[in-house]
Amino acid sequence: MPDITLIAALVGGLVILAVAGDFLVNGAVALARRIGVSPLVAGILIVGFGTSAPEMVVAVDASSQGQPGIAIGNIVGSNIANVWLVLAVPAFLIPLTTRQFGLRRSCWLMLSVTALWIGWTAFLPLTPLFGFVLLGSLLLYSFLMIWWTSDAVRKGIDVGLEEDGQSLGTMAMYVNLAIGIVGLPLGAHLIVEGGVGIARIYAVPEEVIGLTLLAVGTSLPELGAGVAAALRRRGEIVIGNVVGSNIFNLAGSGAIIAFFGPTDLAPTFLQFDHWALAAAAICLALFVIPRSRVTRLAALSMLLVYAVYIYGLVQGWDITGEVESWIGRS
Repeated sequence: MPDITLIAALVGGLVILAVAGDFLVNGAVALARRIGVSPLVAGILIVGFGTSAPEMVVAVDASSQGQPGIAIGNIVGSNIANVWLVLAVPAFLIPLTTRQFGLRRSCWLMLSVTALWIGWTAFLPLTPLFGFVLLGSLLLYSFLMIWWTSDAVRKGIDVGLEEDGQSLGTMAMYVNLAIGIVGLPLGAHLIVEGGVGIARIYAVPEEVIGLTLLAVGTSLPELGAGVAAALRRRGEIVIGNVVGSNIFNLAGSGAIIAFFGPTDLAPTFLQFDHWALAAAAICLALFVIPRSRVTRLAALSMLLVYAVYIYGLVQGWDITGEVESWIGRS
């Protein structure tokens, strides 16, 4: 395939993935309401799954083709981009509050899943056993969110769930579902084909493609939704979506990759990217747990940090090596 075809496949796949994911969520929410699923469950689980559906289908396609580096890079890079890019851009436009119901609880769960991922992969490969652990974490998160939110609703507490007065017709619902079900795997396949091809031609590690182009590309829908929410003065939605997406990425997409294991991670993850992943999670928690506002200055700082991260990734920084060397000298 010529270079332009590979680039077209990558870009086209990202566009298809974004559009198909939105159609799938709309259709799934409409179907859930028709079969009697409460808006509460639909809002927490279906929308939460929908934000990470692109990463999940990329994980399936890449892992099944023996390209786990792209899949792992995509979810790790997406979690980093979600904090330092998807959260920072809306906050730079309008400072964001962090007082959404259940946000601190979700943040603690996100920190736990992130620590679990980093701790396991520091010593062991991704295995089906770890996949079940991650999947169990995701199910626990979903159960706790439904439980906490249902209890709050019964007590008359505003949990911030918006009721959408418009409902899709039967035909529109099926069209949305069909576009989503067909488009997601198609977009994922094009992304993997284009990403692997570009990596081979330009001698760029597949992990770097996943950590950069794919991570930013699959985060663009959340970025667009975040900007729109911030302009509507619903900044708490932005932060809630970032926290939920990061949990679903690691626990959901990570579990999928692990089921195709055992899979050893490329050195770049342990040497550099997992440090950035931990820093991004802690950075988010420093706003959420004390309920601090995300100011424009903080947003600008996060954007600069993300630029430094991309530079360090391209330059091949090895933080683990530097730490080990420093400990050895001590």
